[in-house]
Amino acid sequence: MLPGLRGMEFGRLRMSVGHGRNKRGRPLSPIEVGRLLGRARSAGASIQDCARALKLTDSQVSHFLRVLELPADIRHLVAWGRSSDSIGFTTAVQITRIADPDDQRALGTAVIEQRLRMDEVRQVVQLGQRSRRPLEERLQEVLGMRPTVVRHYVFIGTVADGDIEAALEAMTQTERDALLRSSLDALDLQDASGRLGEKFFALVGGDRLRGQLTNPGQEITESRLRACLAEKVKKR
Repeated sequence: MLPGLRGMEFGRLRMSVGHGRNKRGRPLSPIEVGRLLGRARSAGASIQDCARALKLTDSQVSHFLRVLELPADIRHLVAWGRSSDSIGFTTAVQITRIADPDDQRALGTAVIEQRLRMDEVRQVVQLGQRSRRPLEERLQEVLGMRPTVVRHYVFIGTVADGDIEAALEAMTQTERDALLRSSLDALDLQDASGRLGEKFFALVGGDRLRGQLTNPGQEITESRLRACLAEKVKKR
């Protein structure tokens, strides 16, 4: 047990971390794990206490805490594994090695748009440690090493409703993502996938999504999706 956590929270924490876990069956996202560990730290637990309680290394605990430092509008994109609409946890840890939040945001978005592998993200980060070249220049150098480049489109929107944000905050990442999926289906945004945070959402797709965002336009699409999310939250 860890200070600051209820028994159920600690149980879900233990089910979500460690080697050999089924990534799809983990009840908490990496960010949700980090928040609980952050609460335990605030209640007096040390990094070592957390590591012993969860059978992790000190560095693994630190990684969960570090991803909480990412910008809020990409934080909810962090998932256990790599997918078309998320940033893998180990990749997110690499992104935190960049100090500038704008560069973190740009690289996080590029991970999804460009399908960057973790080793490619590491290369971008290392190039920045060796020189002060702009992130975009470093990113293009790494992409230039590929035989072909396949681009996807990422649109980040805001929930912009305090009551809805409060309701989303009470949900897990899995519940929020299911809510977003049903809203995308309701709006016939079939080419899109995405992740729903407490204050932001991200849509990912190909040319069809790009066309839907162009006509009727990003602002209208964002407004329609926001209204749909609000309606579904109120029905829960």
